[in-house]
Amino acid sequence: MPRARRAARPGLARHLVLTYVALALLVAGLLSWLSVWSVGKLEAHLQRIDMGMAVERVRGDFLAGMDPGRPNRFFHGDPGSDAFPAWLRRLSPGFHKIEREGRVWHVMVDDLDGQRYMLLRDYTDYEQSQEASHWAAVSGLAGSLALAFVLGSLATRRLLRPLARLAAQVNARGAQPPQTRLAEDYPPDEIGQLAAAFDATYNQLEQALRRERLFTADVGHELRTPLMVISSSCELLREEQALDADGRARLARVEAAAAEMGERLDTYLMLARGGDPAERFARESPLDTARGQLAAWAAVAQRRGMDLSLEEARAAAPALQFPAPLLRAVLSNLIRNSLQYAGPQARVVITAGPDFMQVADNGPGIAAERHEAIFSPFVRGEQPDAGNLGLGLSLVQRICEHQGWRVSLQSQPGQGSVFRVELAAPAGAAA
Repeated sequence: MPRARRAARPGLARHLVLTYVALALLVAGLLSWLSVWSVGKLEAHLQRIDMGMAVERVRGDFLAGMDPGRPNRFFHGDPGSDAFPAWLRRLSPGFHKIEREGRVWHVMVDDLDGQRYMLLRDYTDYEQSQEASHWAAVSGLAGSLALAFVLGSLATRRLLRPLARLAAQVNARGAQPPQTRLAEDYPPDEIGQLAAAFDATYNQLEQALRRERLFTADVGHELRTPLMVISSSCELLREEQALDADGRARLARVEAAAAEMGERLDTYLMLARGGDPAERFARESPLDTARGQLAAWAAVAQRRGMDLSLEEARAAAPALQFPAPLLRAVLSNLIRNSLQYAGPQARVVITAGPDFMQVADNGPGIAAERHEAIFSPFVRGEQPDAGNLGLGLSLVQRICEHQGWRVSLQSQPGQGSVFRVELAAPAGAAA
């Protein structure tokens, strides 16, 4: 399995675990805050009621002439007078919670008939116990999060284990026999449905690819018979003494066309097989290919009123050798494309070097957003010639990908087009 895909499963597992922990933290934190807030509100309300009742009871005892028995805890007198400690004089009527000198006091202030009554209670020990309870809740929350992380990690790994196994099987699917079904190894859950969907899609593609390869092989096989007939007939005609020079020239063109068709069939079969390194093809230099294609297309360019020429790029290094049929197929389709779309009176220049081929024209050019699309099958220009199926540049792209070559396009509307093929010998093949 590639390194990038091996790293994908831990990343997904980590993401799921962190999401689970984040949700647990959010919910636990919200519930803890809501619990503390509601308990605090309830306690304050209950303490307000209790302190209010206590003030009324102590004040009743005091007005009845009884000793309230709460020194330094119960005060009465005019509001703001010296009867109250200085730190309590500015308190308004109602319940108050005050922290002073390390102690926590609950104070209830009540006015009756112009007199103020104030009762204090020391809640320091109670608040400390509440703080300890809060820390216990926080520790419990932290422990719960740790447990959630561990359980989430275990659950996530268990959940992703069959998914990782399915990914490994998908990566190795190409080595399995045709029509292999991965879904049979999984229960009918979501992962089983995913495996079934992959089986259906992959097996359909497998059948389509098999039909394409069989079709290509059948076409290659069936066309070789008429090609052999054409070649045999040409050999017989060449022995005729009555043929003049003009007839022999026509016969030579027929033989060349038949030979080229045979090479094209070999090229299509090679692309259909995929793994064929094209070692059995004859080899030639890009410059020799360019010269041959110039001669083949010169008459077509002349009939269309176009100027087709060849420029030889000088290089100190000797020219490399590449599979001749592939060079011809690539350069022929690039020339045909320029002759079809450059327009009347256009100039098309073929340039060949030791390791590249290039076709440039001064036609209408191609918009940047269409540069990638024109290499797709069945994509044609705005004014294609009759019979053009839009497969030429697609074939160029497929041959270049097969051989490890690189085809590029430089073009702007109104500035012509330049197609360039950088040639390189494929791995394991001699240049």
